[in-house]
Amino acid sequence: MLESSSKNSDRIIVRDRQGREYRLQVNGDGESHLIAKLLYRNSEVGMLQCVLYPPDKLMIGDIIIRDDVIHAPPHLGAALLRLLVKLKPIDRRMGLGTHLLQFAIKKARQWGIKRIYGSLTQEDINNNPNLVKWYEKHGFAILPPSAENIENAVCGISLNLE
Repeated sequence: MLESSSKNSDRIIVRDRQGREYRLQVNGDGESHLIAKLLYRNSEVGMLQCVLYPPDKLMIGDIIIRDDVIHAPPHLGAALLRLLVKLKPIDRRMGLGTHLLQFAIKKARQWGIKRIYGSLTQEDINNNPNLVKWYEKHGFAILPPSAENIENAVCGISLNLE
């Protein structure tokens, strides 16, 4: 299970399903945009980009989990063992994207946002075939593309927070 804790207001620690710790670094002015980066040992492994459309909408621009980052062994013994075994890249099923999405929802509620929306392209779905189900699992409605979606969207996502 993904866990998060705030050691202070600037530092949010996230744990994936394997218990590895990530630091959530939040940027953005809270008035026009929100960017949150997940760092593992100071290497960026994930990012959330959102745009605020006051007074009541938040558009998810992108949620990216890099799958080319390698988890470093925690100590020398594990490092030596890993020399014999091929290192595995980050598994997308570790809950990191879920944490970023939940963070966006939490921030939207704090800011009084009434609706979160975004666009899914065919490329998004090809890169992650479970993406539509993942958004549905988190309460998003899947909608036909509309004028508020990007030009090449195959569907829209929408979550009402009212």
